[in-house]
Amino acid sequence: MTAVLLAYLAVLAVIAFKSTRSVKEIADFFVAKKGASSRAVSGSLVASILGGSAIIGAVDAGPRLGGAAAWFMLTGALGLLALIPLSKRAYTLGKYSLPDLIENMYGKGPRAVAAIVIPLAWTGIIAAQIIAAAKLLQSFAPVNYESAAAIVAAVFTLYTMAGGQHSILRTDFLQAVIIVVGLAVLAVFCLASTKNGIPAQNIAQIGEQAPAFPFNANFSPIDLLLLLLTYGTTFTAGPDIFSRLFCAKDARTAKKSISIAATVLVPVAIVIGYLAAFGVTIENPQGARITAIAQQVLPPPLIPLIAVMLLSVVLSSADTLLLSSSVIICSQFIARDESALARLNFFERHPLFAARLVTTINGGAALCIALNFTDIISTLLLALAVYAGAFTIPVLWGLFGFRSKPGFVAAAIIAGGAIALVAKLLENTESLQALSLLAGGHLVDILTVAAFAVNGLLLAIGKTSTNQLKK
Repeated sequence: MTAVLLAYLAVLAVIAFKSTRSVKEIADFFVAKKGASSRAVSGSLVASILGGSAIIGAVDAGPRLGGAAAWFMLTGALGLLALIPLSKRAYTLGKYSLPDLIENMYGKGPRAVAAIVIPLAWTGIIAAQIIAAAKLLQSFAPVNYESAAAIVAAVFTLYTMAGGQHSILRTDFLQAVIIVVGLAVLAVFCLASTKNGIPAQNIAQIGEQAPAFPFNANFSPIDLLLLLLTYGTTFTAGPDIFSRLFCAKDARTAKKSISIAATVLVPVAIVIGYLAAFGVTIENPQGARITAIAQQVLPPPLIPLIAVMLLSVVLSSADTLLLSSSVIICSQFIARDESALARLNFFERHPLFAARLVTTINGGAALCIALNFTDIISTLLLALAVYAGAFTIPVLWGLFGFRSKPGFVAAAIIAGGAIALVAKLLENTESLQALSLLAGGHLVDILTVAAFAVNGLLLAIGKTSTNQLKK
């Protein structure tokens, strides 16, 4: 098992090393010089979306959510479908990252706010991948959580540094295929399994232990609405999604790639929901629940396939998230006009070295979070809720052709993100949970919706025509 994982890492290392030679300038590192095909972009989208939090975290949530865990990827597919009619405008307005898009829509002030808030939120999501990967290593090797997290963080940070966007695009398609095939194989063996007296022909027959799909006592229609707002919308207006789009060779390629990725996510979501429900029958698994499922139903020769699949799950998502965050930070300091070019700042003189240094620091910060929080889904949803409350409405507002004054946009971002953060703290902090009993126990839900409402209200108040926008 260890030999197989090391061999796979070696293959990725070779690809990364070769990719390094393709990185001659910062545009290569950031967006692969905008030359990617639909095959590369759609593969990267699928691989990046199917991260550790999406698969390992969702299956781990099986005892609580059961088949309803499928909604994580189903809402993601809906989010991508909503982006299709906006993709051409997004591709045209964007350059390297989401803050570039925001600047072209609203000006430099909102861009600066985005360049601060997005990396902070995205570091939490990178941490969720580290948590998932650490649980994975614990399942296959005799290592404690802290050591496993440090190993994984070091691997994908170095991997991302090596070739930037070139190495990510070149490995993501392979990883996407491995992930989809691995999930399909595991689901087939679960369906055929009757070990331990578990009937597994379909979700309904797994047993009364598994909460039902589409809704159950732990997942209501209100929960679905909140998931759409805080999770699904990040697939329409998320920085990692746009970082894939901006690599495409043209707008048509970007649109086609989104359509392919959304189509793939639907059957994958069903498989994830099934595995989450199936895993309920496994008591007290060591490490990730999905590995316990694999060890129960697969013949030994196929276990390494699942190990490689899960390693791909983590690496393919973590590298994209890490690079997206680093690009946002670096591009804020790289000059965009002649007067700025005259400033001999560190980022201007050594852009590639600076990008790699920022990537290393980002990876270290995510590791620190992962060492202090070990619940994948709660860590993921905290970060995504803050991001969604801050940026979903402003991004969509701008892509639909509306404009608002920069000050109001900045205020909307800060207010929406802050309210969403308070809502998640009320939900996840025991000392504050008593407050959530207010408003009939729906205070958290009310605040989550309020984040979007306040955000949109501020944009509407500051609405202006395009020619009045001061950049």
